[in-house]
Amino acid sequence: MASTSQAFPVDETALRDWVLKAYHERRQAAGKSKRALDAVRQFLSGAPGGQSVLERYWFEEDPPASVRSFIEDLQRTEAGLARTVLEPLLASVREMEKRKSRTLARNVSVYVASLAGAVAVKSRLDETIASSLIAAAIIGLSRLGRKPFEAALEEQAK
Repeated sequence: MASTSQAFPVDETALRDWVLKAYHERRQAAGKSKRALDAVRQFLSGAPGGQSVLERYWFEEDPPASVRSFIEDLQRTEAGLARTVLEPLLASVREMEKRKSRTLARNVSVYVASLAGAVAVKSRLDETIASSLIAAAIIGLSRLGRKPFEAALEEQAK
């Protein structure tokens, strides 16, 4: 069940920079921080890595299973982490759709930074790792849309 186009455009370079910053700064981390970074690494496996933006992430090959796995990995990191990361993003995507806009945020880096503090406080994770989680989720949302994430969160709540 591969997706064929992006749900909304986003500067993935800026988002990948957040992910790489977390890897470089926290790669020796243990415990919850390591599990969070592992969740991001697993979700973003098969990344374009500087290739054409037409390249695909592996999560695009089976969105329901990949998103479900990402959410499960977040939940193993910290109970409630998936909702802490995804609910504000999903609300923003729904608002974007309501406005019939194709832009999640004027400046995606500022947007990630603005959400990271709250995620860090609620989850007791380093803000750099929180930023990485948000960035990974935005990449997924931009490529898949909100429905696989909403379905996986609903399934996880049961």
